[in-house]
Amino acid sequence: MITDIFERRYAAVQIRSRYCEEDRRFFTQAASMITDLMWLGQKSDTVSATSEQNLKEVHDVLAIELGKEFLSDRYWFQSIVQNGNTNRTAHQNSYAVICKNFLKAFPEDLEDSESWIKERISFVELAFQRRMNQIKTINLQLPVLLSMPMIVRNTRKLSEVIVTNSRNIAIQADNDRINASFLKLVNDLNERLRLSRHKLVFHNGLIQLAHDENTDRQVAKPFWALVSSAPWENVDAQIKEAIDRRDNGDRTAAFHAVSALESCIKIISGAKGWTHGKEAGAANFVDNLASKKQNHFIEQWEAEMLKSMFSDVRNPFAHGPGLAPMPSLSKEQTEWAIDTAMTWIKSLIRRM
Repeated sequence: MITDIFERRYAAVQIRSRYCEEDRRFFTQAASMITDLMWLGQKSDTVSATSEQNLKEVHDVLAIELGKEFLSDRYWFQSIVQNGNTNRTAHQNSYAVICKNFLKAFPEDLEDSESWIKERISFVELAFQRRMNQIKTINLQLPVLLSMPMIVRNTRKLSEVIVTNSRNIAIQADNDRINASFLKLVNDLNERLRLSRHKLVFHNGLIQLAHDENTDRQVAKPFWALVSSAPWENVDAQIKEAIDRRDNGDRTAAFHAVSALESCIKIISGAKGWTHGKEAGAANFVDNLASKKQNHFIEQWEAEMLKSMFSDVRNPFAHGPGLAPMPSLSKEQTEWAIDTAMTWIKSLIRRM
């Protein structure tokens, strides 16, 4: 199975012209993030079995994509002199050590280290992505854990209730701690990316280019929080696709952004029970949201603005141009289309 990694997605995009002090600091900091603090939500003096297993999984995924057996040396050697003879003994490095050494290693050529840096950013992305998915699973299982009956023998029913409530409080507190710890780690990662002068940001499992700090703070950050869970998975995926294509200069980036907006509108129409099955296109789903029967979930002037996103921005890319010029948008127009789609999606979801 081929895994999507940062190094491959951004192969044609220059991230850094050379390896510099900011890179050394960032990857040293990243190496400290990937131990128990990430996998257990707390620090420990020794690397836990949980951390070791997770780091092995991340290591193996990246190693196969980079065509390597190990990301750094699997063994270290110890020389012992006995009776005038020197014996050399091999010892296995743990995967925690292998991964840390990989992140903290220096490139041979500081002036030609683009791939070197991208490979290590790929590791950071995969590690955070893996932990994010684990926490999503933990959160989905929480209601089941809280509803499980707790059998207490040789006690009165009142005591059972007290013990059960106490257990649920502990389970909820542990879940809150895990989520808060990871959120803090993500915020730390993004701040350290900024301080290292990497114009990158981690959101919902991917590290991508961050273009405008104000837009990222006011639009992107709340947007990614809203689409991070069901039923917005397709919206999340399509916006990520749009951003990847934008970063690589693909002319169809805006198409995917407006398609994400269409997915959002369809999800809301269906969730509200307004979809009737006779819709012929995106404009009809917009009408569902603007209908008087729905007490104007959106106003008519908003409906017209949304329809223009489909007719003027997306539709030219959805059909073959024939002998007409191939449709394309300028860099600034593409940025506007993505930012506008994200703003609309954020606004619509918040109205539900």
